[in-house]
Amino acid sequence: MTGRFARLAGLFGILTPIITLTLIFASIQMSPWFSWHENALSDMGVSATPNPFNAALLIGGVMYLVFVLGFLRWQGTSSILAKLAAFFMLAGGIGLARVGIVTEDAGRLHYAVAATYFLATPVAYVLLGTDWLKRAEKITGVLTLAAGVAAFVMIAFVPHKRIAVPEILAAVIMGIWTFSIGAKLLIEPEKQL
Repeated sequence: MTGRFARLAGLFGILTPIITLTLIFASIQMSPWFSWHENALSDMGVSATPNPFNAALLIGGVMYLVFVLGFLRWQGTSSILAKLAAFFMLAGGIGLARVGIVTEDAGRLHYAVAATYFLATPVAYVLLGTDWLKRAEKITGVLTLAAGVAAFVMIAFVPHKRIAVPEILAAVIMGIWTFSIGAKLLIEPEKQL
């Protein structure tokens, strides 16, 4: 049963960034007013222009949660670092799904939900990468740690007039990690790191 769920989680890990990012870019194409320099991605979630932005985040968040649950079952959470990483990964997935529900017109609540995804997920990767390094999984550990640091740097330090560019850069980095680990689960559903 673990192998079958790991394969399903792996498939969701591969599909989550593909579907979510495709729908986000479709939303951008359907929103001629959108500007990378003047907007946040969430501006499309309250637009009068019909687009699939909110659906993209809700679907992506739910799919990511399935991936995370399967990944955690495959990976295990025996150490304190792995347990903390699991908490932050789940919080990030819930945050992503909720951004599609708690739109920008909800004010500060929306920003708190978006921050949950954009901060909790990189923290999870840093914790997980550190845990893997401690367990001598050097390549996976370094790449996971690097993904977490890079995603955080994109959100916190990339200078830009508005947040759309840092958001998409961080989302792509986190999407690449999710896709890669999803592929690993799909190919090696019985092997744990």
